[in-house]
Amino acid sequence: MGTGIKRSILPRTLVFTAILTAFLAAAPPAGAAPAGAVAPTQVAEAKTQATEAKEYPYYVEFRVALDGVYGHSYIAYGRLDSLGRPASAAYADIHPTGDLPSMVLGHFFPMDAATIPEKDTLGYKLTGRFRRPLTATEYARLNGVIAHIRAAHHSWSVLAYNCNDFVADVARAMGMRTPATLSLPYEFIPALQAINTSTPRHMSVPPSALFAEVRPSAAPRRGLER
Repeated sequence: MGTGIKRSILPRTLVFTAILTAFLAAAPPAGAAPAGAVAPTQVAEAKTQATEAKEYPYYVEFRVALDGVYGHSYIAYGRLDSLGRPASAAYADIHPTGDLPSMVLGHFFPMDAATIPEKDTLGYKLTGRFRRPLTATEYARLNGVIAHIRAAHHSWSVLAYNCNDFVADVARAMGMRTPATLSLPYEFIPALQAINTSTPRHMSVPPSALFAEVRPSAAPRRGLER
C-alpha cells in the first residue's frame, strides 16, 4: 500500500514541477517592460527625432565621389522626412563642359563650366559625405547662395576655381568654416566635416554678407562642347 501511494504522488509532483518551471520561464525579469511596450529611451529618442524634424526639415550634404585620381566634390540638398532621411534631392557642383581635353586644359586655362552634376557623376560611389540639417530659413538662404554662384558663370580651373572652391563658397556663405581648397576632394570633404563638427553650429550670417565670400569668375577659355 505504501508503494502505491508513492507511485500516485510522484506523477503529480512531476506535473507540478513542470508547470512551475514553465511559468517561471515565461515570466519577465523584475523591472522588465511588458511585451509590446516601448522602452523610455526609445520614446525619448522618438520625441527628439520628431522635434528635430520640425525644426530642421531640410538638409545640405557635402559629398565626394570616387572619380579617378582627384575625386569630385559636390553638394546635394533638399527636404527631410519625419525620420530625418532625405525625401528629395537637388544637386550642384562645378565641372568643365568638355570631356577629357577640357579636364587637361583646365590645368592651365579657365574652361567653360556647368553647375549641375552629370548623371554619371551622381552614380559614382561616394567615399565621404557630410550632412547638415537646415531650418526653413537656412534652406532658403542655401538656394539663394547657389543661385548667386550659378549666376556668376564661373569658369572651371584646377588651380583657380575647382569643385572644392564651389563647395567652399556655398559652405562659407552658410556661415561654415572651410579648409584649404587646393587639395584632393578625397581630403577636402572629410576636413570640412572635421572643422565644422568640432565647432558650434553657426549660420547667422547677415543677408548683406551672404555672398561676400563668393569669388568673382575668371574669363574662361572655351572648352570642347559635347
